[in-house]
Amino acid sequence: ITSHGELQYYLSLLNQQLPIESQFINRLADSLNAEVTLGTVSNIAEAAEWLSYTYLFVRMLRNPTLYGCTVEELEEDNSLRARRLDLIHSAALVLDKAGLVRYDKRSGAIQGTDLGRVASNYYITHKTISVFSEHLKPTMTDIDLFKIFSLSGEFEQIRVREEEKLELQRLAERVPIPIKDS
Repeated sequence: ITSHGELQYYLSLLNQQLPIESQFINRLADSLNAEVTLGTVSNIAEAAEWLSYTYLFVRMLRNPTLYGCTVEELEEDNSLRARRLDLIHSAALVLDKAGLVRYDKRSGAIQGTDLGRVASNYYITHKTISVFSEHLKPTMTDIDLFKIFSLSGEFEQIRVREEEKLELQRLAERVPIPIKDS
């Protein structure tokens, strides 16, 4: 499962009980979009309450400085409500800019859009939807569509395995779409 060189690192994680920090903040906007699409969140107050049920919130209380809070903020606001509202506000702005939600800054209302529902139902990130919205045109060719879809962040982690190279080469010879090696 792991190399011998990394064995000590993983053993120290088990033995020293180092805390596992939340990475949820990196996906907060997409998760908020999913909650809006489901109808469980319709404004930033509800979203801040929803955020209080996450592991991110648990870690924010235990290690506030790692998540952008000061110890003083935690002492003044032991539920970190202001910080949660700020995180939700930022995520809602990102989603609004991408067209996934309509966010009214005055009232705090968050309303889903058709594009947001598509992104949520098919697990497409707000970054990818932004790329699609920016580049898709009604007069595009099939090749242009493939190029745009290849810009999707969802394909970043796909690697070609050695045993697939021969088959992919044969496929590339038959398909009339130019393929740029990476």
